[in-house]
Amino acid sequence: MKRMKKMVVLLLLSAVAWVLGLSVVGTVETAYASGGGANNMNVVFVLDGSGSMYTTDKDKLRFEALELFLGLSTESGNYMGAVVFDDGIILQQEIVPINDRAAKSALSQEVKRAESNGDTDIGSAILTAVRMLKESGSPDLPSAMILLSDGNTDLPKDKSGKKLEESLHRKAAAIDYARQKDIPVHSVCLNANGKARPEELREISDATGGTCVEVKRAEDLKDVFNQFYNIIYSTKTMNLVDTKIPRSGELKVPFSIPVIGVKEANIIINTLNADTSYNLFSPKGYGYTRAELDAMAIKAKTFTVIKIQKPQPGDWELVVRGARRDQVKIDMVYNTDLSMKLEAVQTQAEGQKAAWELSAQVWNEGEAVSDAAVYQKYPFWIVVTDKASGESEKLELSQDADKSLGQYAAEGYGKYKVQAFCEIDGMKVKSNALTLQKKNTAPVWKDDPVVVDKKIHLFSKSLLNLDLNDYAYDEQDAEEGLHFQILESAFDEDTVSIQGDSTLAVRIKTCGDGELVVEAEDAAGAKTQVQIQIRTASITGYEVLAFVLVLLLAALAVSFPVLRTYVTVVRGTVQVLTFGEEGTDQPVTFDGDKGRMVLSRYVHPSQDIGLRLETCYLNAGEKKDCIYFVAAQGVYCDQYGGQKKKKVCVRAGMEVTISSDMDFANGIRISYMPYQ
Repeated sequence: MKRMKKMVVLLLLSAVAWVLGLSVVGTVETAYASGGGANNMNVVFVLDGSGSMYTTDKDKLRFEALELFLGLSTESGNYMGAVVFDDGIILQQEIVPINDRAAKSALSQEVKRAESNGDTDIGSAILTAVRMLKESGSPDLPSAMILLSDGNTDLPKDKSGKKLEESLHRKAAAIDYARQKDIPVHSVCLNANGKARPEELREISDATGGTCVEVKRAEDLKDVFNQFYNIIYSTKTMNLVDTKIPRSGELKVPFSIPVIGVKEANIIINTLNADTSYNLFSPKGYGYTRAELDAMAIKAKTFTVIKIQKPQPGDWELVVRGARRDQVKIDMVYNTDLSMKLEAVQTQAEGQKAAWELSAQVWNEGEAVSDAAVYQKYPFWIVVTDKASGESEKLELSQDADKSLGQYAAEGYGKYKVQAFCEIDGMKVKSNALTLQKKNTAPVWKDDPVVVDKKIHLFSKSLLNLDLNDYAYDEQDAEEGLHFQILESAFDEDTVSIQGDSTLAVRIKTCGDGELVVEAEDAAGAKTQVQIQIRTASITGYEVLAFVLVLLLAALAVSFPVLRTYVTVVRGTVQVLTFGEEGTDQPVTFDGDKGRMVLSRYVHPSQDIGLRLETCYLNAGEKKDCIYFVAAQGVYCDQYGGQKKKKVCVRAGMEVTISSDMDFANGIRISYMPYQ
């Protein structure tokens, strides 16, 4: 059971230590920050104090883990607070600067005193924590939350379910805010009795980019502990020693401090024997006195932390004395002040050949490191991540006298996250992240609008093919070409269409005048639109005369009644009413005339009714009680449903509505009344 307690504390330590960027006896991962040290953060501890914790953590190991966490944190520079909760907030210890041991002890004691037997409202707890980080945390530091619970939102007294619903709503709001502000929630599910629900904690951590660890069985703890470290630090785990005291009763443990970057070295001595003692010797052979070691030590039930501030680089030795065969496990955690700053300068213009020159410089204790030996001895690299696909690639950086250099050329268009890394004596240092963007320019139309004029004569081809690549261009896709599509059109689909990717096919003899909106898209998805106006000119000159003569002769030869349309008198009164999007115009009333009555004589060209006025006309019918409306291109009539007709009969006393489109958005209304 004692071994179980020890391992739970260690596992909880591993979960919370990661949040501050600590590397337990392994690789330290630090980052460049605009303010504060590499191991300084805003942290809020959220601890479950509900009644269920008496079974899932009956030995109160979460408090041991908290004390160890506080002991490992830097003596100054952190901002910390705590929330203890059940079905309400038991304790809200506001975020304050942690600059000495007294501040750490005060926070720990406040948390220990806050206990309850109530139910569990995780939503209220994490919402309170994110508000504390928002209002009281240092704006110059990153933030994180550490949640220790059995993962059970449990409100059994809430018979209506309203409190549960409100709790879940608060949890969702807190998760959303934490995700927006890059506040990871790292959670540990205490499940000693097997009745906990780690799914709820895992959901919270996954949604915020945090880590969730479940403590379940004693035999699982060591594996989980090792996996946790391997996943978080992605390097070797350097355990100083995990063995038993030898026959001599004295165990010598050598360790080394790197030449750069270590602000504090924390030696963690894990033993269940309170009588175990130790001595510490510096690289120069200095042996610390008992009084000095006591001043450096933070002691709890199952561990002792010896904090060495500004340790001298070189080979150290820890000597542990105890009873033979006592189990002793010793780890080391570095608090670093290493960081790295990454800068990028664009060397080639954006487009197909966008490229940048990168430089990465290490900083130690707030000063840039210019020692050439650092850049020549240790490996430097960058990781480039495509923000759209999430795919990453690793590129090595070369060494320079006072920085590490590299080049990056983007292949595809988009945004790329670039971050530099180096490894210095087991400490993995990461830089600030930059966003590089390879911009893609949209296609450009040579004219706006594009006007297509076509003279139609007797021998014109019926189909006109226009290559739209002649009207639009794109700097980046000159070779691949563009893709076009029609977005809006005044023409029927069988009259004007896109063939292939870029050919605009127009049935020129039947299309008439009209407009369409065409979109050009390049290979990267950039789009632009343009209006294309198609204008046709009537046949002229001898062709017109010849065409008319041929038609006249043909008409005379075929049927005399056809000729009557040109000479028969309309004996009655005609009324023409125009309508459109702007409303209905005043009606025009006129007496019948002989032959064709062309619509342009009675409707002003400025009245946009969708009809070609010069080709539409009224004509006498075979009987006195009707006249005909004739349109060469065909029209829609309310009397013929959805059928398109070239000749519409207007009977006496009836009003007929005529339009060029099926929606009847604009057009004319014609009525006819014969003379008595």
